[in-house]
Amino acid sequence: MEERSAQQPSIRPWQHGAIFLFAVAILVARRPDAILHAQFWAEDGHVWLADAYNMGGWTALTQVHTGYFQTFPRLGALLALLVPLALAPLVLNLLAIAVQALPVNLLLSARSSAWGVVRSRALFAGMYLALPNCKELSYGITESQWMLALCVFLLLVASKPRSLGGRILDFLIVLLCGLTGPFCITLFPIALFLALKERSRGRWATAGVLAALCLIQAWALLIMDPAGRSSAVLGASPALCARILAGQVFLGALLGGNGLAANSSPWLLIFLLCVAVGGIVFVAFTFFHSLVPFRLFLILSLVLFALALVSPTGWVPEGVSAWANLATGPGIRYWFFPTLAFAWSLLWGFQSRSGALKIVSVVLLCLMCFGIVRDWRHPAFKDMHFADYAKSFEAAPAGTAVTIPENPAGWTVRLVKHPPGR
Repeated sequence: MEERSAQQPSIRPWQHGAIFLFAVAILVARRPDAILHAQFWAEDGHVWLADAYNMGGWTALTQVHTGYFQTFPRLGALLALLVPLALAPLVLNLLAIAVQALPVNLLLSARSSAWGVVRSRALFAGMYLALPNCKELSYGITESQWMLALCVFLLLVASKPRSLGGRILDFLIVLLCGLTGPFCITLFPIALFLALKERSRGRWATAGVLAALCLIQAWALLIMDPAGRSSAVLGASPALCARILAGQVFLGALLGGNGLAANSSPWLLIFLLCVAVGGIVFVAFTFFHSLVPFRLFLILSLVLFALALVSPTGWVPEGVSAWANLATGPGIRYWFFPTLAFAWSLLWGFQSRSGALKIVSVVLLCLMCFGIVRDWRHPAFKDMHFADYAKSFEAAPAGTAVTIPENPAGWTVRLVKHPPGR
């Protein structure tokens, strides 16, 4: 891995800056209102900002949400308090977009040369930016934990940094990811495998940090908030599994968000079952024709998909099982890793020496162009007139409790006005 990195030309700092800004521009183009008309989404205002303002910084940082510490969005909320309330959603959105753009720089870095030449890595980065059926990941900073997990994975399989600054940056990203959601638990086995394989101090140090973070998050889940996960009935069945895998992951990547998984028609189920089996066979074939980093990514995606089915969280309507709810939720965050894994599998197959694999990949990539175009623009949020409510809050007397509506409908931000000088 080290030798291969040295053989490839490195990208200069100014080029990395240009790449980052280009990735940001692409992400903003998919949902311009995130910048031009920024508003809160769900936990962004209801939990992160409200806790930061009402509780204070340190108290808010030590709170557990849905069973885990969520440090990154809470830190973002503290930064958002430094600006007028009307600009707070913009601050959180900018932080979310920055994290979402970071994997592009990591893929194009010379440290990721184990993934292939720069041209190949540019294809992976482009696929990541244009991925269909992922609109939920552009909603706000709450979903940044998925991007942080991808960043840490890319750092784990990359060659080690040569400078002290690079090592510090790696450590900070790993620390931030480990304290934001449960992903350190699934990333630790990969870090341990690489440490056992390469037996370098850097690898062991990273594995040790992730192990400590796993203990912290396990403590939060099992001791601090054991009831934080959803208690809805799973309603698991082979038919629902096939519908979710085919409709949400495989066809979601090819056609974009669709309602096929929500349809319980017996004839459609046969079609979805065939798609699920065909997709599994294709990914398995790609697995044996790919390099170690991608094999590890496929394993990680499979584990995350399985955990999403075993322990999903989020609001489930009364009388609906958790799996039925997953089947009806297009673009949900749980499909990000498996959808990206399938999309990247198509690129691996396209570059494969196997003629059959290349032909199938080309056909599916052409079909995927439809999904990319169809899902390119993410829907703008409904205008909740947040700026008007922010002005009213700024003018309210100390001690006044102000409730501000936010997206999605039914969610609110409740703030108790501080006295002057606090």
